[in-house]
Amino acid sequence: MVDIRQSAPLHVSPERVYRALTTQEGIRAWWTPDAVLDSRIGGTGELGFSDREIVTRIRVDELAAPVRVGWTTVSSSASGWEGTTIRFDLRPEAGGTLLSLEHRGFDRADGGYERAQRGWCQDLLSLHRYLEAGAGRPHDGLSRSRVAVSATKKEEFHE
Repeated sequence: MVDIRQSAPLHVSPERVYRALTTQEGIRAWWTPDAVLDSRIGGTGELGFSDREIVTRIRVDELAAPVRVGWTTVSSSASGWEGTTIRFDLRPEAGGTLLSLEHRGFDRADGGYERAQRGWCQDLLSLHRYLEAGAGRPHDGLSRSRVAVSATKKEEFHE
C-alpha cells in the first residue's frame, strides 16, 4: 500500500478549517462546486470533477471538532481511489492551524496515485486561499490535464 501525506500551515483557527472540511458550502468553496455532503458520521457525499468525468462518493467516518475529519472513498472513477481513506488532522499552532492530510490505501504508486498527490497539493493551496484570502480555486469543470495542455499550447504560441 502507498499513502499520501501532506501538511499545510494555515493562519486561521482550527474551527474555521474544520467548517471548510465538514460543510457542503466549505467543500464547494475550495474543492469542487459539484459537491453534495451529509455532514454527520455515517453520512455520505458525492463529489464531481471535470464535468462529472470523475465522480467520487465518500462516507463520513470520523468527526471530532475541531481536530479530525475522516472519510472512506466508497466508490470513485478516479484511478486508485476506491477503498482509500482520507483523514485531516488539525492542530493549533502559532496562532493558526497545522493541517495534516493523509490519503491512505493506494495499491501502488502509479499514474492515479501521482495525479492524486499533485491534486492534493493544488487542493490544499485552494483551501489556503479560501480560508486566508476569501476565495479558493475549486475545480471548475475543466480537467486539470486539459488546463495544463492549454497552458502549454498557449506558451508555445507566444514563443
